[in-house]
Amino acid sequence: MKRGSIFARGALLYWLSTVCYMGLIYYLSSINGGRLSGWLHGYDKPVHLLIYMILAFLFYLSLNRSGVRRYLLIISFLFAVIYGITDEIHQLYVPLRDASVGDVVANSIGALLGSYSASRFS
Repeated sequence: MKRGSIFARGALLYWLSTVCYMGLIYYLSSINGGRLSGWLHGYDKPVHLLIYMILAFLFYLSLNRSGVRRYLLIISFLFAVIYGITDEIHQLYVPLRDASVGDVVANSIGALLGSYSASRFS
């Protein structure tokens, strides 16, 4: 096999994982707020932090595997934060859900931790 094709396939698998995870976030954000309020009560911000930490980690690995080397930590952080903001906007249209600046902050802290962790890991 050609060396380039192995790297391309590896990048594709990383991106597929990242996009599937983004789909999972979208799905979870689409659930009626009334169905979630019980089990997330008091754990909302830590859950946001963890979810976006994982997303930024995946973005970092996908970008790295795709050959991005410069500003990798910043780019993966920004991608995750932007997705978090769009997800909060999406929640404005879901019954019994709302957008929150506090959630965006938790998402951003998680994204920073995920990007930084990935930079130390790889």
